[in-house]
Amino acid sequence: MFLRGDTVVDDPHALNESLLIEPQSLRPFWRGFLASTPGRLSVLAVVLVVATLAAGTVTSAINAARQQEIDALRTHSEPFADAAQSLYSSLSIADAAATTSFIFVGVEPVVVRERYNQAVGDASNALVTASNGVDPADAEALGLLSEVSRRFAEYTSLVSTARANDRGGNPIGITYLRSASSMMQNTILPLAHRLCAEQWKSVANTQARTTRLPVAAFAVTASALVGLVLAHMYLTRKSRRLFNPGLIVATLLMASLLVWSMTAFGMSTSAGERARADGAQPLSAVAAARILAQQARADEMLGVLQRGSDPQSEVDFSRHSTVLSGILEQHRNSPGRVADAAVTDAAAALEGWRSTHELLQQKLANGDYPAAAAMAVDPGALAPTAQFSALDEALQSAITRLRSEEHEATTEAYRSTSLLTVGAVVLGVLAGFAVGGGIWPRLNEYH
Repeated sequence: MFLRGDTVVDDPHALNESLLIEPQSLRPFWRGFLASTPGRLSVLAVVLVVATLAAGTVTSAINAARQQEIDALRTHSEPFADAAQSLYSSLSIADAAATTSFIFVGVEPVVVRERYNQAVGDASNALVTASNGVDPADAEALGLLSEVSRRFAEYTSLVSTARANDRGGNPIGITYLRSASSMMQNTILPLAHRLCAEQWKSVANTQARTTRLPVAAFAVTASALVGLVLAHMYLTRKSRRLFNPGLIVATLLMASLLVWSMTAFGMSTSAGERARADGAQPLSAVAAARILAQQARADEMLGVLQRGSDPQSEVDFSRHSTVLSGILEQHRNSPGRVADAAVTDAAAALEGWRSTHELLQQKLANGDYPAAAAMAVDPGALAPTAQFSALDEALQSAITRLRSEEHEATTEAYRSTSLLTVGAVVLGVLAGFAVGGGIWPRLNEYH
């Protein structure tokens, strides 16, 4: 640099002293902090707190969803399915009772008339219960209920017409009865069966979902537990201290959550599986068996009314009773699944009924209609009526007991995890505080 007149001129050959100084490396603060031990401890604390909170939250959320499904199952789905089954059964009973009443000359006995009226009332009540329990968004179920209700009104009207003609001595009453029974067997009962099958399928699907072990909850909690153990080992090596009380407490809390959740979910799953295997599945089969018995009874009475001239009634009786026998045999050979005594009694009553039915058919084949009609309505212990009544009572007893077992098992499944929703969050939060309490003193050592 030199002066030229009054102007300062830079010398192009002069040395730039700034080039002799090494430029300072500009390193972000956060990178330096994370590379330090306090930074690593801070990141470790955040990760562990998030892991413990996630374990508690995930377990709580999964359990809450599971509890909601189980509660809906026991308060909505299962009662709706039972109402559909009761509707199906009551319709079959009404048809059998209506047919039986025509065996008697003139006015039927009060007990027979009351049985029909009771069945009609039960069917109407079941329709109301099912209508109140159906989901408004379930268009198929609503349509089935509406169609069953409409057809059932037509059925009762036909039965009333048939009874009025029969009391007046008009033979056309049997024709009306046959039309009513045909409507019941070919239209109303299939509709009710579809409704019943769909609802029990919904129950089975819900039970299957609520009996799965929540692997995600176990995995998150186990990961948090492993992380705490590894963090404790890391701090032990860094701080030269054998124990970290805060991390030990957090580890114990996560271990408690894992053991508690595995035990609670295991008990709930076991109870739910028992409700399905020892309740819903055999209940559906035994309910179907009772309906088959009612249909077979209607077939038997129609055969007597037609004096054995219509072989279709006997074919239907044989078909229904054979399927019924297969169901009873299957569940009688499965100890512990159903009420064994009731099923055994039902199987014995069915064999007795089929034997008396053969005698009844022999009388019809011999043309002895008065004797066959008298035998059909005879209340004696060796007559078809008594055998059928014993069968029906045994099946109803089995249904009552199975439903009770299913309800108890479902309630146990709900009760087993009732405290876990809140408890999991509490343990997760406490574990998070314990992590902070364990790492904060180590951070203070670096201030």
